[in-house]
Amino acid sequence: MGKASRRKKVVTSAARPAYRAPIPFRERPFDGLPAEIQLVAMREFIPCAVLPARTTAEHGGVDVDIVTLLPDGHGAMVRGDGRILVGLQTRFHSGDLSHDAGGALAAAIARREAGEEGMVSVDVRDPAPRLQDLLDPAVAPDLQIREDFGYWFDPEAEVTPEMEQALERNRADVVPTRAVPGVEGMYWCEMNHTFIRYVTDYPESRLFTALARLQLAGTAHIGEGSRFVGAFRACGLAIPVFQLEDGVGPDDVASDARALADGLEAVLGADEPLTPELRRVRDGLVSRQVTIR
Repeated sequence: MGKASRRKKVVTSAARPAYRAPIPFRERPFDGLPAEIQLVAMREFIPCAVLPARTTAEHGGVDVDIVTLLPDGHGAMVRGDGRILVGLQTRFHSGDLSHDAGGALAAAIARREAGEEGMVSVDVRDPAPRLQDLLDPAVAPDLQIREDFGYWFDPEAEVTPEMEQALERNRADVVPTRAVPGVEGMYWCEMNHTFIRYVTDYPESRLFTALARLQLAGTAHIGEGSRFVGAFRACGLAIPVFQLEDGVGPDDVASDARALADGLEAVLGADEPLTPELRRVRDGLVSRQVTIR
């Protein structure tokens, strides 16, 4: 090795990349949004869904669709008809998912105003507004679970063979998922077994204490043959999971699901001291929790 190759390379200040402060971590990135529960479900386990939203008047009053997934995990796109889509299940993310979605939305609005369409790429390391800064809180959540990714395409455009092939390829990967009627945040899905995932914004400690009380009372279930199998934590929310008997659909358990939700609500505020047995049951429930993010 020659002397020249052994010399230390000097990096001038002009050649160094500019320092970028990290995006602050947010344990509950969607906290404060009316659709927090729906956004968490879309980000974490609903495979294919659309949630219409609107920006505030300050940000143009633009109607947009927040969706589960866009092609190649992009953060946003401007569809051929001008509709803006913002994806939640993206390839890259910072410590604040709301910041990432907000930045993608702002970039998509700028893209459309420039008369352009197509995929929108953003660097999640760059500062950006959060969804809480952009979305109109007066728009009530109206989650629409879909069977395929047809929302990628202009509904007025003719479906070409290439488009149909793209939909068919992705349709096979969509896990059958439905909302349980009458209970916000409760979603039925069919995989190797049939499950219910229940997203609430209850404080975690109170939620597991309430579940333990129902477990002791024999009512921590969603119908005959069902059972609590664990929980996972995502976007700062604890999500209990129940396994149903095979072949049981979301409509079949609607009344039992409502009974469980009402039962939890009834005991959440209980202030009786925790007995040793209740503590044991509660600790057992908590031990079956997995943190996703």
